[in-house]
Amino acid sequence: MAFIGLQIDLVLYLINHLNFATTKAATTVTNFAGTAFLCPLLGGFIADAYLGRFSTIIFFAIVELVGMSLMTISASIGSLQPPQCAAPPCESATPSDLAVLYVGLYLIALGSGGLKPCLSSLGADQFDETHLKERRLSSVYFNWFFFSFVAGGLLGVTVLVYIQDNIGNAVGYGVCLALVAAGLAVFLAGTRRFRKRLPSGSPLTRILQVFVAAVRKMHRPVPPSPDFLFEMDDKEAAHLGFQKIDHTNYFRFLDRAAIVDGDRKDRQPEASKWELCTVTQVEETKAIVKLMPIWAGTIIMNVVLAQLQTFTIEQGATMERNVGSFKFPAASIPFFPLIIMAILVPLYDRVFVPYARRYTGLDRGITFLQRIGIGLVLSVVSMIIAAFVEVKRTNKAKEYGLLDDPRGTIPMSIFWLVPQYFTFGIADMFTYIGVLEFFYDQAPDSMRSTSTGLSFTTISLGYFISTAVVNIVNKATSTGSQPGWLSDSLPFNRKKLNLFYWLMAVLSFLNVVYFLIVAHFYRYKKYPSLKAMSPSDQLQSSVVAPEDKLPVKAEFEQRAHHDNPEHL
Repeated sequence: MAFIGLQIDLVLYLINHLNFATTKAATTVTNFAGTAFLCPLLGGFIADAYLGRFSTIIFFAIVELVGMSLMTISASIGSLQPPQCAAPPCESATPSDLAVLYVGLYLIALGSGGLKPCLSSLGADQFDETHLKERRLSSVYFNWFFFSFVAGGLLGVTVLVYIQDNIGNAVGYGVCLALVAAGLAVFLAGTRRFRKRLPSGSPLTRILQVFVAAVRKMHRPVPPSPDFLFEMDDKEAAHLGFQKIDHTNYFRFLDRAAIVDGDRKDRQPEASKWELCTVTQVEETKAIVKLMPIWAGTIIMNVVLAQLQTFTIEQGATMERNVGSFKFPAASIPFFPLIIMAILVPLYDRVFVPYARRYTGLDRGITFLQRIGIGLVLSVVSMIIAAFVEVKRTNKAKEYGLLDDPRGTIPMSIFWLVPQYFTFGIADMFTYIGVLEFFYDQAPDSMRSTSTGLSFTTISLGYFISTAVVNIVNKATSTGSQPGWLSDSLPFNRKKLNLFYWLMAVLSFLNVVYFLIVAHFYRYKKYPSLKAMSPSDQLQSSVVAPEDKLPVKAEFEQRAHHDNPEHL
């Protein structure tokens, strides 16, 4: 709630209070958001390797608190802002003004980003996956985790944005600070109730060891059978707390990392981990590598998201926003996709999934990749709608002589922007939850925080690529004295946003084609049979003992995967 409330209104704060140019403000917001969604990879790595999810959450929550404090100070002290400006040219913010702003923003990005993979993974850890009932509940959990995210977002884009627009950014950021502090306090109140998995060492190091060992043995032929590969015995695995993974026949070149020198199948005492890896370690690496094409297929959708959080909000600021005596804040336009998601998530969980389950036989109703694919298709539709609406908006501006007046109000309701947000909201409901659950479920148990963090980096790259796309489009469409489509030298109403949205629709369509191809060839993890719970087991598993700490690799046995089609 606090992060969304700050992010949504940030572009207007930068323009109206710090005198940023339109494109610079949009770039600053996308860079901030991109960093915030890149940091989950760092948070997941620290959780898996060193601190565990619980302690990592506490650490990054404190970092976010410090960042929110600096933002509140920046907005509260007039000397940290340039003089207000009614019309350009305007005085720019000083380096000292920007220093406080940027340090605060990027501490918030670091803190909120580090929290994201650990919160979702810690919640999923509370379900014992060896039991059928709890495993089904874990799928329900991801839907309701997203619902809580949406509920917080609704309050952020309504209450917090209203406070920032009508009372002041200083008060709004102060409320954000109080919310982060309250959230940390509530989290700490449940300390003794959580199952806490212990860290297992650096997952990135284990992956790198496999690649190094495989490269060192490039001259060796890949053995025809896994019987020739090294694997620890069951006794050693149990002692170390490792969950062994069966050998698979894809990415066979990585099997070289587990080739044993000589006739012995056990590890030679002198063998380095950079020379000889276990089959389990190799399979962990294969699992992560296998995720990467799917990961790449979700980036473009987040480029679309960046446009809806920057340029579209600026469009709304030029449109008629009065509803009776109430003036609708432009930054609150994301209220509409959030409200539709708040309605649809329970319907999806309670109506769609049981109905689909009858026909597919899958616990989740449809597969992870089908869910993601539906969202990607809808993101194309969203950009097409955005292009048509922008044509209508600029035609209205031309009709009323407002093309060169960025502060004038175009007599066209801001609610014309609702359809594109509505469509993208449905898309996000399918794709966001599908990606989050997919990367948690398909990752090795010891790398789930890192894998979940990896899924968030697609959002980060979406924001950064958005910045690059805007710059490339400006350069590619500028000719001589003619500025580019989105150039800052153009009044906002003369920018060629409609053409830019069409470009995004085409890129999104090409991305859908790519995703369908890689999803077709993806193979889900396979698991041994899973037995249903007895009544006594159900009762026992529903009670979480205080301070129930579970080792990362041995807390759960492998379970059946009822969502195990061979492809999309």
